Amino acid sequence: AYLEFYGEGASKLTIGDRATISNMAPEYGATAAMFSIDQQTLDYLALTGREAEQVKLVETYAKVAGLWSDSLANAVYERDLTFDLSTVVRNMAGPSNPHARVATSDLAAKGIAGKWAMPSSQEGTMPDGAVIIAAITSCTNTSNPRNVIAAALLARNANKLGLTRKPWVKSSLAPGSKAVELYLKEAGLLGDLEKLGFGIVAFACTTCNGMSGALDPVIQKEIVDRDLYATAVLSGNRNFDGRIHPYAKQAFLASPPLVVAYAIAGTVLRDLMTEPVGQGATC
Repeated sequence: AYLEFYGEGASKLTIGDRATISNMAPEYGATAAMFSIDQQTLDYLALTGREAEQVKLVETYAKVAGLWSDSLANAVYERDLTFDLSTVVRNMAGPSNPHARVATSDLAAKGIAGKWAMPSSQEGTMPDGAVIIAAITSCTNTSNPRNVIAAALLARNANKLGLTRKPWVKSSLAPGSKAVELYLKEAGLLGDLEKLGFGIVAFACTTCNGMSGALDPVIQKEIVDRDLYATAVLSGNRNFDGRIHPYAKQAFLASPPLVVAYAIAGTVLRDLMTEPVGQGATC
């Protein structure tokens, strides 16, 4: 199906949110997902350096050709779907399937998360549900600067409190564009991500298609010896079993800030809606 979003809610979505929704069309089963041209489109063109004449040409053409948002008010579609944006809550997708949406507040009820305590040293360092891969990837919701900035701010606050990612978590940041590096540097936030272990490793697909690299041999051995239920959390769009890493039995798709949060928590079994992400040295 080809989807076209319209209505009051669609008109209020930022360009970043629209890019995220359009980019994730495969997750909800569409061939393509589009938004009409409106003032936000023109603002984006100006923001990204287009000449005033070019911006005016886009506006004029869209209005003459009937592609301007106001022109579509009376459009007739084969099928209409209604989605209330006010129902959106903090979600992840998974495990195993990109379309299996689950609210983080429902993880405990679904038996995925619950009360959790670090195992004793005799039992090993990693718990069941250990997050062995935490990756902010190049695709989907990382195309939204707001999500990446939110992840960096979470990292900054975590660093201030002395929180760190768990030692068994392999973390990475692989933006799809060098623009991400530029705005993180200009905002003074790249260092905060790097300190928490989310340094830039590439500008391309990495973890999404299974190229996150090898685990520390000690960690890998413990997963095998104890037959741990190890997981991955990534801001990508594919989480089929075995795709992300052969030792991650299941994977969850999450926003960049949630990826950072689970890297600190170290396990998907912790209910982040009712339990702290971690205990910092300065807390």
